[in-house]
Amino acid sequence: MSKPTILINCDVQSRTDRCLLTVNEDYVRAIAESGGLVLIVPALQEEADLREVIGLADGFLFIGGPDYPPDWYGEEPHPETKTVHEYRAAADRALAQAVLASDLPVLGICGGHQLINVSLGGRLIQHPPGVEDHRGGKFHQVTVQGGHILRGLFGEGRIGVNSYHHQAVARGGLAAGLTAVAHADDGTLEAFEGEDQERFLLGIQWHPERCPDEHRRAIFGAFIAAVRQGRAKMRPLVR
Repeated sequence: MSKPTILINCDVQSRTDRCLLTVNEDYVRAIAESGGLVLIVPALQEEADLREVIGLADGFLFIGGPDYPPDWYGEEPHPETKTVHEYRAAADRALAQAVLASDLPVLGICGGHQLINVSLGGRLIQHPPGVEDHRGGKFHQVTVQGGHILRGLFGEGRIGVNSYHHQAVARGGLAAGLTAVAHADDGTLEAFEGEDQERFLLGIQWHPERCPDEHRRAIFGAFIAAVRQGRAKMRPLVR
């Protein structure tokens, strides 16, 4: 069986005369070591092309990055909010709408976790109290409870994760169709899953691609396994 194709969105950084499109290699390595083939989706395509490219995917990974525009969820920007480049904002919105409307397995990491929530009608807190405790790669404990994906990997209880984020899902701001499955000790929502247990839809606020081997391989291994399972269901019967 050929490797399943995982599409990844990319970040956009302004330069003097053009933009730079980037993806941290940790995402690519984590997918590759779990048996996936990575395709990076440029953020400068027309919306119709972005939606069409979804047809190439067996699964989709939404990566982290700067903040998403607060007007997406009806708020004015906080002074500390630093939004993604306008090209990435437009591309990510189109991609998220198309991917979430499909039945593709989806993994959202950090900003990707937030993007999924906002795209489904949820809200973010732009500058959480104690945000410095969640920046800079600090390791802390989260409690896993409920759901089926994370609980199946780690059981219910506390696990150690890293933290590099600014914004977070607002209290009471989780979108319909999603279930909270992990929280930090300060109440920050650290992970959610889709209510449909037939689909792999997982958003996590931490960065498993930068976690120790066992943790990283558990998360990405489960994602790729779900992608392979979904791909097998779509394969036509051989007569």
